[in-house]
Amino acid sequence: MIKHCYRFALATLIGLAGFVHSAQAASYPDRPVELVVPGPAGGTPDVVARMIGEQLSDALGQQIVVSNRSGASGFIGVQAVQRAKPDGYTLLMGFAQTMAVNPVTFKSIPYDPIHDFEPIARLADFELVLAVPASLPVQTLAELVTWLKAHKGEAAFGSFGPGSPSQFAGETFGRLSGTDALHIPYKGSAPLVTDLVGGQVQYGFVVLQVAQQLARSGKLKLLAVTGKTRQPSEPDVPTMAEAGYGEVEATGWYGLYAPKGTPEPVLAKLEKDVDRVMNDPDLQARLLRQGVRPAFAGRAEFGAYTGDEIERWRAIAAKTGFTAQE
Repeated sequence: MIKHCYRFALATLIGLAGFVHSAQAASYPDRPVELVVPGPAGGTPDVVARMIGEQLSDALGQQIVVSNRSGASGFIGVQAVQRAKPDGYTLLMGFAQTMAVNPVTFKSIPYDPIHDFEPIARLADFELVLAVPASLPVQTLAELVTWLKAHKGEAAFGSFGPGSPSQFAGETFGRLSGTDALHIPYKGSAPLVTDLVGGQVQYGFVVLQVAQQLARSGKLKLLAVTGKTRQPSEPDVPTMAEAGYGEVEATGWYGLYAPKGTPEPVLAKLEKDVDRVMNDPDLQARLLRQGVRPAFAGRAEFGAYTGDEIERWRAIAAKTGFTAQE
């Protein structure tokens, strides 16, 4: 009898908890939602997050508050969401570096991109562009290769961090072109671009959105993009494949994640509203002007894609002989 009463009470509590959970999810969101960007304000992930967040605020009927938590190769921002209450009020703007490259380039990281998060949606893709200082006497990728071979031992290329897609693109390009340039890793895109403009490094693979502004002001020259097709915002810049280096395909992406355990109805609502937002022609046009391609994919597809991307970058790292960092 006592055992029967205990089971009944336990079932009642579980049912009540489920009811409360469902009720909370049904009213979601009833307060502002924090969108964590594991990078600095003004960076490309931040710009994309704010553009999409503005539209998503209207769709949800609550403000999306973008919070920049940079540092430690993105670990700080990602862990903030990993540790957050799984109620849909703390979301992560993840991207290739934090969710696919870090697991490959570090021997251990303090989070698991697959098991610690709920994928909500893939948002957009981006490419890097091979940029050179305006002062370098080259106009094409072929001319850059000729110049590098003539200045063997004198040239350097910059990346926006050790083990970054920027480094892998540079290492792969050097191997394919038979050139030998010293790799100089920077702590982010801003210092890399500063030295690139100043001629301290002779070339670098830079996020297109950053480089194209400097190219339009005459401070950089853009020689080739790393994507499969030309960028609508820079139609005159060829792809690496068109220039004969198709293996250099350093593409990246942005996606939305929630902490593991976020209620299913909340995830479903977010997926539906993000889909609607990402299909807005005005937002798509604004993203394209930033050198970012809208590329929506839902929860199931995006979850599988994250895993595939980790393996893709693992293969790229192996080809370049990269040694994982402590």
